[in-house]
Amino acid sequence: MKAVVLPMDERPPNYSVVQKIGKMLGLEIRLPGRELLGRYMRPGKCEELGLWLIEESGDAFVISVDMLLFGGLIASRAGDASELEALKRLELIRELRERNPSSRILLSSIVRRASISVSSAGSRELWERLNRYLRAIGNGQDSEARSIESTFPRGFLESYYRLRNRNHIVNRACVELVKEKVADLLVLAQEDTFPNGPQKRELEALEKLSLESGVAESVFIHNGADEVIQELLTFTSADRQPLSVDLIYDSPETEKKVMDFEDRRFGENVKSHMRLVGLTVSEESQTSIFIAGSDIEKALEKLKDLSKKKKRIFILDVFRANGSNRQFVEAFLNMGLENIWGYSAWNTASNSLGTLLAVVVAACRSTNSSGEIGSFYLSRLLDDHLYQGVLRDELEKRIRDVGGDEYRVSELGRLFEEFRDDLFIPRAVELIERYFYGRRHDVFGGVVKKGSISIADFFLPWDRTFECDLELIEEGRECRR
Repeated sequence: MKAVVLPMDERPPNYSVVQKIGKMLGLEIRLPGRELLGRYMRPGKCEELGLWLIEESGDAFVISVDMLLFGGLIASRAGDASELEALKRLELIRELRERNPSSRILLSSIVRRASISVSSAGSRELWERLNRYLRAIGNGQDSEARSIESTFPRGFLESYYRLRNRNHIVNRACVELVKEKVADLLVLAQEDTFPNGPQKRELEALEKLSLESGVAESVFIHNGADEVIQELLTFTSADRQPLSVDLIYDSPETEKKVMDFEDRRFGENVKSHMRLVGLTVSEESQTSIFIAGSDIEKALEKLKDLSKKKKRIFILDVFRANGSNRQFVEAFLNMGLENIWGYSAWNTASNSLGTLLAVVVAACRSTNSSGEIGSFYLSRLLDDHLYQGVLRDELEKRIRDVGGDEYRVSELGRLFEEFRDDLFIPRAVELIERYFYGRRHDVFGGVVKKGSISIADFFLPWDRTFECDLELIEEGRECRR
């Protein structure tokens, strides 16, 4: 199976991780060159990407509408493309269907986040102020909202709502593409927000339109963003028979909790994401997804008990957004469990969920991907736990101590290189040696040989501390995260 993928941007979740998951699923993945996708605040080249997409052929097309129309996720929050220009670019999907009548066309379109993009310490203050304003409106705190509104630059709110409306019109047009069978499936992922945020009316309208159009089963609306392309790869397989897993929470509170940057109970998101990737729940399954997010001690007890019953366990750590719960991870690593096959905690709860589910599907469908899955599990521990959960705070402290900006790390000379060489890599090597070498891990096919894994590179792809990228080499084989 060949999947042609137009990603949301060139960050690891949308590019290198997509490549890795595609390989786990046994897919041939075709991606555009990174040079066409822009970088951070620089939009991708929409016209050239449209031409690239039309000239490709494949069994499935997995398309980020935000990249096709605006030049990426960040660009989708800006005003470079008008409503008319955006809708004109969307018409390319119709031409793609005409040229590929038997291919699957799978779309991802983001429901705009509540606030703005953050590209500096200064813009972060505006991001926080807009969030306070929107929360005040959503909670009926009119006097508070008016007080904050007076502090915005002239024309700021008018531009904000105009762009929200433009993106909402695009999302409605995407539902119409599914209704007309131009597209086979659409994910409308709600990016960073909160209950009663500005997205509430938009989501209600999109749900109503999907129901009235008779396509509710093919239009998925839930929290998320960066994980969507990964999940859609699971839909490209010729074999879409449902797969069963045992789903276990550490406590009922985790299922009921509204996670940071989300607007509904997490259990609702879990059900929708699982339906998207074709996973059903069965206590009889030998594969288990364990979701921990409320009580560390209960989570460890349940995990220990679960490890005695299941062949494969995948752990979702949602104690907090953007990284691991350090105490929880260090405790389960010290338990020496042999049947842990995956871990995820890299961003918001639904981002982390989607990545884990895609790997679960790959593990259930493929008998030849355990090597890739093992390397991915280890890379997630190094990224989500060691960097995001443990050492990122130290990097940001070092940046603050010299009066730097965490969104422009390269401007601080060798500060990052010293952090990488003197702190992160030694700690990463220590983690590998302590918890993997000489120990049996089923996901690696047995005992992990000493010296078989090394770190080839570790860097900040967007020159900010928010995300990292790393490359592992396992016995001479590159395993880029």
